[in-house]
Amino acid sequence: MATEINFNGSIPQHYEDYLIDFLFDSFANDLVKRVATNNTIKVLELAAGTGCVTKHLVNYLPSSATITATDLQPGMLEVAKKNLSGSNIDWATVDMTDIPYDDDAFDSIICQFGLMLVPNKMKALQEIHRVLKPGGQLVFNVWGNIDYNAVWKIGGEVVESFLGNNPILQDPGPFSLNERTTLQLLEDAGFSNIKSTVVDETGSIETAAMAAKGFIEGLPVVLAISKSNPSQIPIIQQALEVALSQQLSNHPLRSSLQALVFDVSK
Repeated sequence: MATEINFNGSIPQHYEDYLIDFLFDSFANDLVKRVATNNTIKVLELAAGTGCVTKHLVNYLPSSATITATDLQPGMLEVAKKNLSGSNIDWATVDMTDIPYDDDAFDSIICQFGLMLVPNKMKALQEIHRVLKPGGQLVFNVWGNIDYNAVWKIGGEVVESFLGNNPILQDPGPFSLNERTTLQLLEDAGFSNIKSTVVDETGSIETAAMAAKGFIEGLPVVLAISKSNPSQIPIIQQALEVALSQQLSNHPLRSSLQALVFDVSK
């Protein structure tokens, strides 16, 4: 049973409230600092979610730069727009396998933890290549080995113990890309000067209960559970809280986190 990659209903707000600071913000800061600012006038952000990377872009880029912040999920962008505004930000619902912009339109393209969730990853990279200017920069990240991402590993195992499968390990899914596969996809899509870097961080959240709520209700994991038996949602969430508390402590809970960052040019 595959989990739907849909961030709708209450998921976007739970994602923002429980997961951004815990799992994503430190990687967003790292990613944005890799964007070259020389001659960076037009920036396209893909899979912008609730605006974590967008916020850092606004603070990092010169005021003359324009940011087109996009996501496939309108509900995620609605949360982002509540939190962030600016005359240089253009929000749009965009499928990265069918980007509605002209060839060679952007100086830089940035994407945090989005490519892994796309069914046709090659098509997405071909579209990114098309709309990126010659000599332009693409910077993106994907999750590293799940063994170095403790909260993801524990969460998937707990859910699997109830459902019989681990939705975190599906393709498309958060851990569906490794370094070798991604490098090959980039080469095949026509990119050059490809650099990959491993980035390790430590995520921290106040309690195991908050981490469990974010993992279950702030991700499409909740949809997989709902398909099986909606009444299990609080039961699985409680089991995950216990497992996280036992394995990662509590008050606060800390988790190892690892991402792979790719910095390439056209």
